[in-house]
Amino acid sequence: MEQDSIFINRELSWLDFDSRVLALAKEKSVPLGERLKFAAIFSSNMDEFFMVRVGSLYDQTLLKNNKLDIVTHMTASEQIAAITPRVAELQAKCDKYWQHLVAALSEKGYQKVDFSKLDKQQEHFWKAYFQREIFPILSPQIVDQRHPFPFLRNKEIYFGVQLYTKADGIHYGIIPISNQFERVLFTKDGNVTRYAFVEELIAHYASSIFRKNSVQKSCLFRVTRNADITVDEGMMDHDIDFRDVMSELLKKRRKLAAVRLQFWPEAPQEIAKFLRDKLVVPASRCYAQTSPLDTGCLFKLASRIANDGGHGEMFYPVARPMQAPAGYDLYTEVRKHDVLLAYPYQSIRPFIRMLLRAGADPNVVSIKMTLYRMASDSQIVSALINAAENGKEVVAMVELRARFDEQNNID
Repeated sequence: MEQDSIFINRELSWLDFDSRVLALAKEKSVPLGERLKFAAIFSSNMDEFFMVRVGSLYDQTLLKNNKLDIVTHMTASEQIAAITPRVAELQAKCDKYWQHLVAALSEKGYQKVDFSKLDKQQEHFWKAYFQREIFPILSPQIVDQRHPFPFLRNKEIYFGVQLYTKADGIHYGIIPISNQFERVLFTKDGNVTRYAFVEELIAHYASSIFRKNSVQKSCLFRVTRNADITVDEGMMDHDIDFRDVMSELLKKRRKLAAVRLQFWPEAPQEIAKFLRDKLVVPASRCYAQTSPLDTGCLFKLASRIANDGGHGEMFYPVARPMQAPAGYDLYTEVRKHDVLLAYPYQSIRPFIRMLLRAGADPNVVSIKMTLYRMASDSQIVSALINAAENGKEVVAMVELRARFDEQNNID
């Protein structure tokens, strides 16, 4: 058998993996609330795939020496060309599964708001909500000869419009739908809970935002940027603050090239071409979809359903860590023998209690440990700070390059 017939390209293999994640969003044997989460995980995975893997391939296409993949003998350009139709295929499946999820949620009393089919009472409610809560904090931007194209943030949703006035002719407008907005809005009507996505609400009332302009065409869109930053290992040998180096690299990451454009539901040709030209993204890496542009919001929807109670059948039973026996004192036990704790299967509380006790013990001189990924409000870090303030020598080895947790670890 020839070598190239027994190996699968790494990127295409990864897409096969994510297709298995997506399949769980359709699987009827999986509880409905968990299927929502799998749809969210699929899209989150795809974001990272474009930011890291496609971003890396994009960088390679800019090099004069566009090297072949040593296993499957494909150039970076050929790999991107093979990736894009496979992603389109998976996105079409995601859209189909999303419609199934919407229908299944409706049967459970959770109905999605369709802004194209509002009755008079609903129209009155949502218009009043938009004008009171949303409109005052929107920041619409005009793009014409006097106003340059703005910088568009990675993974942020925008509303793009083609405008017309007699004075200026055709020009464009962009509204950032930033993370300060609640992505999912909920209303209660008897036994029915309705949920709406804020970007769809803004799109519905967009004509009132650009009052002096005639809105010709419009759509929602989202940009994914290259996030594949590299760190020169050699700089570790120099007398530098590696934290400052990572902080600077993270600033650069935010402004790297766009590698994907997503449109909801379908982009008018004029707007799509305008954005492609400004962001230098080829048509092959522009995807139209009917599922939410950022399905991370489905975690919030699942959380709301779980918190409402009475829907235990929609989720897997909550897994809780094994608690230590009553009166168990890890601080005393580790003096007698080594103790192996496996997280998250066992509770981390005995370890935190041990750190707090060590920080207050006058016989303890120093505490040294390695940390990889940390919570934004880490009890372990608080215990270490407390020990340092008590005069202990505290040394922590921190992984600043933990992918996409870099800023959290730096903080």
